[in-house]
Amino acid sequence: MIDSSALKGPSRRALGLVSELLFVLVICSCAQRPFTWAADVPPERARPGVEARSIQQGDVVSVSVVGQPELSGIHTIGVDGTISLPNVGAVSVGNNSVSAAVAELTRRLSTILEAPKVSLVVVTRSIGVTIMGEVTEPGKFFLTSGDGVATALAMAGGITEFGDENAVFLIRSTEPLRIRFRMDDLLRGGDSARKFALRDGDLLVVE
Repeated sequence: MIDSSALKGPSRRALGLVSELLFVLVICSCAQRPFTWAADVPPERARPGVEARSIQQGDVVSVSVVGQPELSGIHTIGVDGTISLPNVGAVSVGNNSVSAAVAELTRRLSTILEAPKVSLVVVTRSIGVTIMGEVTEPGKFFLTSGDGVATALAMAGGITEFGDENAVFLIRSTEPLRIRFRMDDLLRGGDSARKFALRDGDLLVVE
């Protein structure tokens, strides 16, 4: 890689012009990529994902321990993948299947109970969505399965003054084309856009 700080005069200016040209070419390339409007996406592809996956940060789970109401309840998986139970402390259930999480809960509860009977149900799933481009705070955000594009943009602080409210694109690995949204459809009209559910791993780009 060239260290631009070591260049002087014409060479440094030339490198700057090349960088600017590459940036323009990238923007033009993105703008010319094909897309489909959200209204044209079949309804079954706009519903929340139902793929099986491990328990992850932000998921809400219901834990039930037979005969032990004080150990039963609703928990949100923390950033460290744990939930906290009375007299037991933090129990790691993140990145596990439901059956593996039940096995770990049973093991830990066995330190205070004899033959505990434990069940776990995922009440709501968290999804990780990356938001890039002209938003106030780009990055990765955790939403609830079923949340839509407007909710995601709000979490990212909204579109900046330089962003195009008619050029919000969703990139999904299972979709052949980018999916395009208008803010007017997301907020005031366009039922198909408002009902379009994000999925784990989606990427939103505001141009």
